[in-house]
Amino acid sequence: MDYGKLFTRAWDTLWKNAFLILLGVLVVLGSGNSGGASQSRYLFESGEFPWREMRPSDFGGAFTNGDFAVLALGGIVLLGIAVVLFGLVFWALGLIARGGMISAVNDLENGKSAGFITAFQAGWDKGWKLLGIGLVPAIPGLILAVTTVTTLVFSGIGFNVRRGLGLSGIRNFAPLLFLFCLFVPVMMLASALRTFANRSCMLEDTGVIGSYRRGVEVLGDNLGPALVLFILQVVINIVLGIVFLLPFLLAALCCLLWPLLILIQAAFAAFYSILWTLAWREWVGSTSVAD
Repeated sequence: MDYGKLFTRAWDTLWKNAFLILLGVLVVLGSGNSGGASQSRYLFESGEFPWREMRPSDFGGAFTNGDFAVLALGGIVLLGIAVVLFGLVFWALGLIARGGMISAVNDLENGKSAGFITAFQAGWDKGWKLLGIGLVPAIPGLILAVTTVTTLVFSGIGFNVRRGLGLSGIRNFAPLLFLFCLFVPVMMLASALRTFANRSCMLEDTGVIGSYRRGVEVLGDNLGPALVLFILQVVINIVLGIVFLLPFLLAALCCLLWPLLILIQAAFAAFYSILWTLAWREWVGSTSVAD
């Protein structure tokens, strides 16, 4: 595989088809990595919490009123549901946009016309399959999250805020640590295979299980080139991260520059999607980048 021509072809495709960046915006928003508040965090030490020195205050009877408590709790629950639904909608749109980018690049390579509407429609047509493929890497994470919450709730007897974990608390958290060590590599592997499964679904019209099976087959037959391509992508990300670290930090602290951050992330998301789609086409024999 000629990696130089592969990267050049991917860049030319992105440069000539800016609508792919718009699809990348949906991908970025759907992945929850849209810059902003997540870029800046502050770690509080245990002695820094101001309420440790505060005296109890009486905020009035309104907060102890039963009706107010019910309304407040209801508002919090509704807000939580709205946030979750909002996130799920963008997550689904991001998966559809990923499929749309794959289909658009394949059409362009086959000499067909492609645009935002046709690409999104192609992803929409296979939306349920893409959702199923996207859920597979999330299953271990959901199991881990449920297990963590359950462990925290039912292990309170062995945990004291001031003394830390007792012996019984350590015993309760041991299975959680085991699941964490087991599921994290599984999630990483499933996420890597999803890249191949998405292309199998969009370009070969396979089902959810069939897409992963086909993805494993293509990856197994081209493990060396795939690893090289992955390493090159990681190196590029590291170099760009070092070069643009300060500008990105400054932009992240300014709300007005968040759209610019999203566009930059979308451009890279689209570029890497093009890159892997071109590589897939070469690996399965659709065409050669050198042609």
